[in-house]
Amino acid sequence: MKQSAFRPRDLLNKEVAGICGVARLTDKARAAHAGEIGSYKYEANSKQDMGILSFLGISAEAFQEATVQIDNDIKLGSWVLDNCGRSDKDISTFNRKLRAWWQNNMPRDDFSKRRRKLAEKDENRSLFWFFPSAWLWKNFFRR
Repeated sequence: MKQSAFRPRDLLNKEVAGICGVARLTDKARAAHAGEIGSYKYEANSKQDMGILSFLGISAEAFQEATVQIDNDIKLGSWVLDNCGRSDKDISTFNRKLRAWWQNNMPRDDFSKRRRKLAEKDENRSLFWFFPSAWLWKNFFRR
């Protein structure tokens, strides 16, 4: 039996309409329509999907129909924005809340922890590049 290679985009991806989760929802809707969704959940079986669709105010059926008819992410994003009736402020708030939920509820593995530590070090390095006095303060004067 051949195993499906389907993998939707990340929940925080904002490529479609600038809204977190819509790109992932798009991939899952198209895969469900084609019968290739595999072990992923879509629509009523997924709390994430229902939360995103609820925010958009678009039914799962209408969204799936649009994703099948519109194969371009930019055009689909325009369709979503035209049909959701949400302001830029609403979208920004939703994105911020979804990102916070994701960071607080997703399991942390060693790779993710290590990646975050490296990112913090890179931020510190760039700070010292632009402010050499900060590096001097950190390494010599705080002892």
